[in-house]
Amino acid sequence: MPLTVHGKHFHLDGKPHFLRTVTYGPFPPNSTHSPEIDFPRIRRAGFNSIRVYTLPDRELLDAAGKNDLLVIPSHAWANGCDFICEPDIFHEARASLVSWLAQYHDHPALGALLVGNEIPTDMARWMGPAKVRALLDELILAAKKSAPALPVAYSNFPTTEYLEPLAADFTAFNLYLENPNDLADYLPRLHHLAGDRPVYLTEFGLDTQGNSEEQQAELLPSALRLSRKAGLTGATLYAWSDAWQNNGETITGWSFGLVRRDGSEKPVLAELEKTRLPLPQPETPPRFSVIICTRNGADRLKGCLDACLALDYPDFEIIVVNDGSTDDTEKLLESAEGIRAFHLDPCGLSAARNYGAKMSKGEILAFTDDDCRPDVHWLAWLAHAFTTSEHAAIGGPNLAPQPDSLALSLTTAAPGAPTHVMLDDTTAEHLPGCHLSVRRSAFDQIDGFDKQFHTAGDDVDFCWRLRDAGHTLGFCGASFVWHHRRATPWRYLKQQMGYGKAEALLFKKHPQRFSEGGIRWQGCVYQGGALGIQPGDFIYSGPTGEAPYQSLALNRQPVRRLPGEYDTPSGRFALRILAWLQSLLRPWARKSSGGPGRSLAMTRTPPPAETARHQLTLTGSDGLSRHHLYRHLLAHGWEACPDSDWDLQYQSTFLIAATEQSGTRINRTFVGLSGPAPDLKNLALDAGFTLIPS
Repeated sequence: MPLTVHGKHFHLDGKPHFLRTVTYGPFPPNSTHSPEIDFPRIRRAGFNSIRVYTLPDRELLDAAGKNDLLVIPSHAWANGCDFICEPDIFHEARASLVSWLAQYHDHPALGALLVGNEIPTDMARWMGPAKVRALLDELILAAKKSAPALPVAYSNFPTTEYLEPLAADFTAFNLYLENPNDLADYLPRLHHLAGDRPVYLTEFGLDTQGNSEEQQAELLPSALRLSRKAGLTGATLYAWSDAWQNNGETITGWSFGLVRRDGSEKPVLAELEKTRLPLPQPETPPRFSVIICTRNGADRLKGCLDACLALDYPDFEIIVVNDGSTDDTEKLLESAEGIRAFHLDPCGLSAARNYGAKMSKGEILAFTDDDCRPDVHWLAWLAHAFTTSEHAAIGGPNLAPQPDSLALSLTTAAPGAPTHVMLDDTTAEHLPGCHLSVRRSAFDQIDGFDKQFHTAGDDVDFCWRLRDAGHTLGFCGASFVWHHRRATPWRYLKQQMGYGKAEALLFKKHPQRFSEGGIRWQGCVYQGGALGIQPGDFIYSGPTGEAPYQSLALNRQPVRRLPGEYDTPSGRFALRILAWLQSLLRPWARKSSGGPGRSLAMTRTPPPAETARHQLTLTGSDGLSRHHLYRHLLAHGWEACPDSDWDLQYQSTFLIAATEQSGTRINRTFVGLSGPAPDLKNLALDAGFTLIPS
């Protein structure tokens, strides 16, 4: 069985699998490196996969398979050039990728695929982030059509977070943060960029020309351990050898290798051989009480119980509270083993949860719903999060399983699913009740859930009261539950009306958290990726703009594509209709129940300018880039404008520039202007550039 995506993690042969990867090549022509010599050494160092920067031939794939190594290729194409204005560049890249996949897509050593690597920031801004992201999605979808079982992504880096493709199977990120504290702080952010996907660190290294080999030996094993503790699904060390070339040019100014150019081992290799990466577990695991409340859930409860009984955790109990069911729920619970069941007269979700907490014995109460299926390591990741933080409550993603019908694909992709709201990368504003765990002491301090919330809104109110009591809420991206969405559009719309009524209750109880003048919020809302905020959306709290990554939300689509066979014109039309109905019914239910209506609107930041009124194309000798031009212009009266979509300003003229590269070779510099051009041509000539005629 090949490498597969399972929620927030990779699986191999049906079991969780952490990719421990090292980059391999490309090597200069005179290099003595060969798979026959290197791959056994790589395996002994504890690696189970290699990343290569070209599409490999059968010989390399066979050699990797012989040594139990998975191969993660990157498709090398001219993505540092303007492939928007010159579409032949992109078409050639797509054709060569599809051709290679036709030959090798089913090779057993092929683990995953990266369709590109680090489109330069200036070129991404120049071409337009939305256009670039759309073509990356197109490339990913072409690869998935040729190799449906192969996980596919694009290898991104921090300065182009906004390019994260929607069609990717996982989030791949190159990251060079040499300070371990900085690395630990940034890794949780990747879970939010990824949304419902695994996170794979595809490059991390330390140059031993600028640092000592001893520093490398300390930092690289630490980075692997931090990646594992952060819940990533893999981490890649750059690189196997100091011998390296880029675009045919031998590189001598860097030495990132685990071995030197002559093949001798650096101290880091011995340290890596000793580095073990088990699932993080506290020395004294806290006892969990898993609490599931159900009403007429016989058709979905068994799947939830089976998943809970299969949890890989040493100390937990399962409590089920039957909230006055009239179906076969009681009969099902009578025959269930390994649980404690309680039967109540109908009392509502909050009261049922409080009763379950009262009857429980654990020090941490883990709430989930009867339509959820917790991941096997759900509690293990939560235990790690609780024992390494002071948070009173912690939650994580709730992910929709792959739909198996058009109706379910529509309700899965439609907006309005239960989700979390973040204050920053690790601290939540509130957490959904389907994935909400809380320390018993904090639960008792605020007297549990408010009984007036019968079906929804209880989790938001609960989290707000925890925060009002001085507690913080955490988010663990590696811990997740599968959360089945409503099976039919009608049941989905009925759910959304219930959410609207719950929002009205929240408004009445917490009026200080709402504003009639517009949506007031902190942080981002996530649902398989950060959601863009639409007029009529209702976000619960906080002043606009306080979170560090507002732009992330504004650059993402509100929903993902419909999956596979359901992504058709008729399917997309049906989804638009369903989303439109939701946007009407939920605010109507909120307003009719005494809450605010649709007058709420969010002021959106204008999107970055993708075109300019005037354009110049420049070339220069000795590798002149846009930076040389900027320094020259700044010396002649131009000013930086950091809070603008433009880079420089001279009176009423604005400028943006990008330098096109092929590997390390500079091709051209593009200059875009808005407003009158103040003799820019002569200034460019003075800086050493030559104007290329249009």
